[in-house]
Amino acid sequence: MIKTFNELGSFLREFKKFYANDKYISKNFKIFFTPFKKELKKITIKNSWFRIEDLLITIDHWGMILKKEKLENWINKYSLNEKKNNLKKVLVIMPGNIPMVGFHDFLCVLFSGHNIIIKLSQEDNLLIPFLCKIIIFKKPILKYRIKFTKNIFYERFDYVIASGNNNTARYFEFFFRKNPILIRKRRISIAVLQNNEKEKELINLIKDILTYSGRGCRNVGKIFIPYDYNIHFILKKSFVSEYITKNYKYKDNYKYNLSIYTMNKIPIIKNNFLILKEEKNYYSPISVVYYEFYKDLNKLREIIKKNNQYIQCIVSNNFLQKEINFGKTQYPKLEDFSDGIDTIKFLN
Repeated sequence: MIKTFNELGSFLREFKKFYANDKYISKNFKIFFTPFKKELKKITIKNSWFRIEDLLITIDHWGMILKKEKLENWINKYSLNEKKNNLKKVLVIMPGNIPMVGFHDFLCVLFSGHNIIIKLSQEDNLLIPFLCKIIIFKKPILKYRIKFTKNIFYERFDYVIASGNNNTARYFEFFFRKNPILIRKRRISIAVLQNNEKEKELINLIKDILTYSGRGCRNVGKIFIPYDYNIHFILKKSFVSEYITKNYKYKDNYKYNLSIYTMNKIPIIKNNFLILKEEKNYYSPISVVYYEFYKDLNKLREIIKKNNQYIQCIVSNNFLQKEINFGKTQYPKLEDFSDGIDTIKFLN
């Protein structure tokens, strides 16, 4: 299994490297290079949220993750039971807010030795099936362990992994009440600024906010800042993600939110593609980042701990032990499980 996914990682790394000049050196997987490039084009047409810039970020991330030593270090921490009579059928209901967002669950199921039944979102139903063609090409036996379905009610399964918003979570809990289920609800990521951030860190913060159009749970949607902080610094560094203005869906969200705030005379700070609004709530809409002032870091730590159920990532410098460096929220490691729940332990 490690060898197969290491080779998939090699393909993704080389694809990312030679995407622009349409050149592929390695003979291994060469037959997939041009079809994969065409598939990415099809994806951008089918779902305009998925711009080619975002797809290449996803490919770059998984290319760097799927390496032999990283896979070994990750999976060797577990004592996995590989007896065939303990194998389960695991239904994974994948979201489609960002490209390949369910791929980590896919890895966890296969590396745990179980069979997977995948229900894809209509927003992201091309990328993972194509990559499955590649791994089955290298390891044909996997075709008996991977199944895609459009109707989960016709399937028989033992475990369920389901991701969605807080409303769909209630339906999941009801429909799958007889199965062991891991449910992931809506979360958002936050940043804590302390007036000592370098220019590069603020630029990277913008990437944490706007990569994938801000649609992922690992996107920063709220920022805590000291009372003497100049919030305009953040907008000045946002030029790095101005390419997002080419996404008409994102721009429509920006125009809508701007018109609502303007008509209601709500104070905001903005440029031509990002709105900053002072707000105590956590879940900010697309194109909007909430900010909140704080006076005492220790009190802020307590507030964040109390609201931990809403938070996926915390971006900061020396604020909490499990914080993430600026610019790294969209590059989780294999051991960075969503919602902090170890998927492999759940499956075993």
